Amino acid sequence: MDYICYISRSKIDSLYAQIAPDALGEVTEQVVTEQARTGELQAGLSLWKVFSLFKGGITYGRKSVIQRERKVKAAYVEKLREVLITIAADHGDVPDISDVVTSGRQDSVYCFHRGSFRVETPVSDPRVGDVVTLTCPVGDRTLYLDCSLRYFSEGPEPDGSFLLHSGNHRFFTANMSLTLEGVFVLLQVEGEKVFGTPLYLQLSAASGIAL
Repeated sequence: MDYICYISRSKIDSLYAQIAPDALGEVTEQVVTEQARTGELQAGLSLWKVFSLFKGGITYGRKSVIQRERKVKAAYVEKLREVLITIAADHGDVPDISDVVTSGRQDSVYCFHRGSFRVETPVSDPRVGDVVTLTCPVGDRTLYLDCSLRYFSEGPEPDGSFLLHSGNHRFFTANMSLTLEGVFVLLQVEGEKVFGTPLYLQLSAASGIAL
């Protein structure tokens, strides 16, 4: 089963604090009902797809291992769910970045993408306070996502180090690419470069990699 390998806790906390629970429930019911009736499918992340993602019991980190901060991680999955519902309800379906840059709109605060990502500058002695940049081709452009190591589901240690192990070593140190998907904040489009910072990233457990 796929799992969430990265959640930007600081962004999710900030966005979650702005949610009005009553309004969220009303809008959610209305939009989900409409999308279920029409069966509308398109690129990006719709509110219907958000519900489908969390209905399957997706976790922050792999289910098959004993996780540190298990209760905290479960709480962040629920926060992420409500944040994504709110974004989709308030802004409409979250568009794929390829559609945004192709159309030239560039007015979307939040974008979705699924693609082959790699670490731009491999790390050798990472610390949880470090930031790594993930890159991914988007047509004739390159998407750059800045990620704080502390928010990956596996790796951060209590002493401030970031654990490199057999499951993540080649991704962080040897330029191996992985297929990831997620929603990010679009910061800027500058020529052939697209800059963003993710709310979450999702990885297939079938890949055998642990991030």
